[in-house]
Amino acid sequence: MIQYEEALAIVESRALPLRMETVALSAAVGRVLAQDVVSDHDMPPFDKSAMDGFACRRADLACVLRVVETIPAGGVPQHEIGEGECARIMTGAMIPKGADCVFMIEQSEALPENVVRFTGSKTADNIAYQGEDIRCGQVVLNAGLRIEPRHIAVLAGAGCVEPRVARRLTVGVLATGSELVAPHEAVSGPQIRETNGAQLMAQLEQAGAVP
Repeated sequence: MIQYEEALAIVESRALPLRMETVALSAAVGRVLAQDVVSDHDMPPFDKSAMDGFACRRADLACVLRVVETIPAGGVPQHEIGEGECARIMTGAMIPKGADCVFMIEQSEALPENVVRFTGSKTADNIAYQGEDIRCGQVVLNAGLRIEPRHIAVLAGAGCVEPRVARRLTVGVLATGSELVAPHEAVSGPQIRETNGAQLMAQLEQAGAVP
């Protein structure tokens, strides 16, 4: 009888690469990527606000600011922010030209005649900059990865709705022994129910094979 390591090496030396196939994103969990997945755009695709607040020029934080527009998520800014101006902005909305920071709505005071002022002592940029997470053309998932639910969002974000995966390997399990009977059969005398086969088939399916 040969050792386990030797037997495994023999099997691996004779194993052929699996063919590729395309699957829907909804059926991709548990499959193994056959190709690298590359993002087709920057993420974020534009400079966007990281919170609800007001977009303005950092140089104007000490000034009273006139609100020139409101920018919702999904909206396109209509004004370039000039001196003494700001835009009310929602989380995820596009940063207007001219603005280089966003101060939180909690750090603002609304004044008459559609003006507002910053009430904090300092603020971060509060901007998620274009491409700071992923650049267009960047590999986001590598070939050989077994796809988990958390990877589905990455695939969707990269525009990969039909990933190329390795075909599932079909594996047969043969349990031998004159003492064995099927799990649904009654045992008598020296017989025992065959259990290893059922366990191995379950493990194969868990590993991504077709038992």
